[in-house]
Amino acid sequence: MMFTYDVFWMAKTIQSILCLLREVDRMPTAGLPAALERASADRIWTAEFVKVTAATTLVRICTQVQIVTMPLFFYHLGGSHTLAGLSMTFFTLAALLTRPFIGVALDAYGRKPIFLIGTAVYMISTFLYGFIAFIPALVLLRILHGVSFSASSTASSTIASDVLPERRMTEGLGYFGLFGTLAVAVAPTAALSLLETFGFSALYGATGAVALIALLLGIGIHSDRSRRRMAASAESADGRSDAGVPAAARPRWMMLEPRAIPPSVIVLFVSLSTSAVTVFLPTFAISRDIGGIGLFYTVQAASMVVSRLVIGRWAARSKPNAIVILNLIFLTGALAGIGFSRSLWELLGWAVLFGFANGCLVPQLNAMAVTHADPANRGKANATFYIALDFGIGVGAAGWGLALEALDMQWIFTLAAALPVVAMMTFGIRRRTRTGRER
Repeated sequence: MMFTYDVFWMAKTIQSILCLLREVDRMPTAGLPAALERASADRIWTAEFVKVTAATTLVRICTQVQIVTMPLFFYHLGGSHTLAGLSMTFFTLAALLTRPFIGVALDAYGRKPIFLIGTAVYMISTFLYGFIAFIPALVLLRILHGVSFSASSTASSTIASDVLPERRMTEGLGYFGLFGTLAVAVAPTAALSLLETFGFSALYGATGAVALIALLLGIGIHSDRSRRRMAASAESADGRSDAGVPAAARPRWMMLEPRAIPPSVIVLFVSLSTSAVTVFLPTFAISRDIGGIGLFYTVQAASMVVSRLVIGRWAARSKPNAIVILNLIFLTGALAGIGFSRSLWELLGWAVLFGFANGCLVPQLNAMAVTHADPANRGKANATFYIALDFGIGVGAAGWGLALEALDMQWIFTLAAALPVVAMMTFGIRRRTRTGRER
């Protein structure tokens, strides 16, 4: 019951914060000095951002609960090891294949309707797990769950980018992702404890209640009004998109946002390389007779939290390209260092660098993908970015597994370290091409 109690305690805390923020938002701004007006316009922690961050965090908690327990549920219903392993594959593929359509729908029909529909279906799917008794029905439900997660997560990321001030986009997205990191740290332990005490039906019932809270928070979000205001402002400025093409001339059937593709390509290489650590680090530790490898993930998570707290201030003082290049260098060094490590202390040292680089790169690249796109096309921009991120994680896990059949484990991390170098080369080629066109 601690899991359900903690969630309701979190909801009460969020409600108190929202009440305070509403009072702040009601304060008149007329007559304030220009500097104070700009500060008010640049606030990150508005009521809308708090609501979408809280709702997204609750959905991420639900997702982490299912990631940890779903293979066990397949075993519980008599499934094989293969089916248990595919439990995440069904979910991920469904989410990946539907993201382009979700991106188009977000820009055509609005963020909030897609978020509410996605979260409602997500909640219903979660409750239904407690009534499933057959493997085929569970597979179908996993697919439906993947589609609903795609809609909810892509919509919430787009809402966050809509309500954040342009000048502090990287900082805001860093905070937005930070709570997802905390969900990863808390949810698995709570889920396994609840499962051991009360069983699968109670676990998925409690998780469904968490998703219901996320849905109720989502009802109070008003992102589409901000999106329309930003789109109207952008079009009134010069009547053109960031790509230099009149907004009316952009084809509606285009499912990817062209301006978001360059940073999405970089995050593809990043996720391909980091998946080697996510999947095969425990195997590597066993092969080197290194114990206590769980500490690596603790140190990595702590370093990632620190990076999310500092990336915004760093982005305000440095150019985005410099931040990306420097953290790609950090990531290359960390991956190579992991491959040559012989002790736990060496791995923990590289965990600090690995977590920091990864924690800086994702929000920075996400901010670049969003801010380079038209405000009216941010749904497609976020979809483009997360397609690359999901694809890299999924393909990387399978690809490194195949490579491990022919190569020593150390070479896996050496090859993974080469991918950020390829990303830097791609980044440099794009910059030179862009500079040449401007000349």
